Amino acid sequence: INAYHMAIEKDDASEDFKEKLQMYQNLKMQYLEQKLKEECLDQKSLTDTDSRRMKNDGSLDICYNVQSVVDAKNHFVVDISTTNDINDQNQLYTMAQKASELLEKESSTVLADTGYYNGTEIKNCVDAGMNVFIKKAKANNATKDNEFRKEKFIYNGETDEYTCPAGDRLRFFENTSKNGMKYRKYKKDCTTSSSGRTIQRWVHEDVLETVYNETLNNNEVYKQRRCIVEHPFGTIKRSLGYSFFHRRRQENV
Repeated sequence: INAYHMAIEKDDASEDFKEKLQMYQNLKMQYLEQKLKEECLDQKSLTDTDSRRMKNDGSLDICYNVQSVVDAKNHFVVDISTTNDINDQNQLYTMAQKASELLEKESSTVLADTGYYNGTEIKNCVDAGMNVFIKKAKANNATKDNEFRKEKFIYNGETDEYTCPAGDRLRFFENTSKNGMKYRKYKKDCTTSSSGRTIQRWVHEDVLETVYNETLNNNEVYKQRRCIVEHPFGTIKRSLGYSFFHRRRQENV
């Protein structure tokens, strides 16, 4: 492929050159896609096979995802980890548990931003005796009407039904599952949608509701998160100037 590129750059690249180049590029893409499939990967960097393309400062870059836990009292970095997961959703319990073990804490309070919101991870933390304060990112519904977000619907455990802001009741109609998690679905034919208004309730939704209410009730404590865990990143990247890794492979980074 490189040889054909050089021939094209020289001057009079014939159509034959261009056709062969396109053919080889297609074969290369097929080969790479097959290799990814065999290795059960969605993506792979040819420069650093452990790194992944992920969001970085508002753009996409080939990089690593660095995790850190900082204690609120002394602002010490208790633990760090480098992963190639493209987001933080599967990191909450692992990092919180490691920090609790290092600090020899039987019970601890964990503050995390919306990027860590994952029902299973939150439940694992709660089951381990941790108090979790975390907010869920707001997701627009199909009509963009904020008054009818899921959190605006009130669940009644005694009758096993939801009441919407307009006063209508959504009753249970089927069990379902997604990504290995079991849900109960509630429905009411009160909208213009042909399928009506449906709400999915995770079987452990009560845990998330408790965490949601406790986070709201301790909002002043939750606000401290930015001053605790974000500060070391700012110091390292802005004050010390370390904004890039100069090593390849996860173990070296």
